[in-house]
Amino acid sequence: MKVLILGGGPAGCVAAYFLKKKGVSDITIVEQREIGGLVRTKFYQKIPYEFGPQIMYTDEPCLKEVFEEFLTQHKPPSPDGKYHPGLSVDGTVDSNSLHDFPITIHNILKLPEPEKVIFELYNVNLEKPDFSNFENYVISRIGKILYEMYVKNYNIKQWKMHPKDMDAEWAKFRNLSLKPKSSGMFGDKWQGHPGNFSPMWEGMTKGVNIINGKAKLSEDLKKIMVDGDEISGDLIVSTIPLSERLEFINTTKVYVAVKSEAFVLPTYIVSFPNHYNFTRIMEYKQQFYVDSEYSLLDYAFPWKDGCREDAYVEEASFYTTSVLKKEIVDIWYDTRTHIYPVSTKRNLDIVDEKIEEISYTNIIPMGRMGIHAYVSKDTCIRMGFIMSDNWDVLLNGSPVEKKKVLKKMREKLT
Repeated sequence: MKVLILGGGPAGCVAAYFLKKKGVSDITIVEQREIGGLVRTKFYQKIPYEFGPQIMYTDEPCLKEVFEEFLTQHKPPSPDGKYHPGLSVDGTVDSNSLHDFPITIHNILKLPEPEKVIFELYNVNLEKPDFSNFENYVISRIGKILYEMYVKNYNIKQWKMHPKDMDAEWAKFRNLSLKPKSSGMFGDKWQGHPGNFSPMWEGMTKGVNIINGKAKLSEDLKKIMVDGDEISGDLIVSTIPLSERLEFINTTKVYVAVKSEAFVLPTYIVSFPNHYNFTRIMEYKQQFYVDSEYSLLDYAFPWKDGCREDAYVEEASFYTTSVLKKEIVDIWYDTRTHIYPVSTKRNLDIVDEKIEEISYTNIIPMGRMGIHAYVSKDTCIRMGFIMSDNWDVLLNGSPVEKKKVLKKMREKLT
């Protein structure tokens, strides 16, 4: 059996790993850049970094075992060994002014009129949230004041649309509500960073043929093109978009290196819902600590209709020198497209349409772009287990049976 894997990011590498376990030997990955995609680790002055935060986390032993086959988890350098994102409501990163994320009761006490927020919280419907759109979902969980303070503007900045135009599908898998205290971004889940993700991708793809090129599926799903040339396989695992009609948010990361042995930020990542064009700043030395006289930050700039890299660099430079009061040693940027799948009714209808069509083909969609959902590395591994556990159905089952398996891949999006 000849298997083609379109895309060599985490999902493509996971697919190769599980296919080899099923005894498949003729596997080819088509990847435009590097194996590992956005989770390929690079280094600056000993500091490991990827395209944005790349934490290992899970509460499922079988997923943890796959990580640990290749990697060793190192907890963050916080007192409790957890990652605690901060949220800046005023555009500063002073440790006393930062708010918790996920939102906690402590946030309310920092607001001008906490009694109004508390009154709203008495009226939220935690048992039956409103899933009519993302705005209504959030308001039904935390009230209008907290929604407008923390969520509304951030989502407009991140998704380039009002939350009322976003589907609440992903929220069904993330229990958004007010927390009694800060338990960290990933709660009590196993969490940490290995210092270098690349051994995982190399191990998963050992013995696999890798072609450098840009893969594309035809709209009718009948042709696979690589740099304009048609290729074929007995089985296709697609981690690329299923349709050009699907919408994605693109992202430019501006990396800023400064000379600082101490941490520059109060916490490893700070989000900015109400100020600036970047959505957040991250400090990589707080994701995985190394003893270095430097620190490395990244500023995330989402974009949809046009990329303005010069403006992004200028804004990141201004914030670093004027607000953080740090001298810039190095600065560069990395722009990637199709990073975040846009969750709207229109896009989800297209996904349903494509899954229906795919159930009649030899294609298996996986990963963030393949199933058009905001997923993490642990979810990619879970998809690999689903593929392996339903191998006979995916190869020989009826379209109805195959569709059921493909739907299962979108059941638990974390």
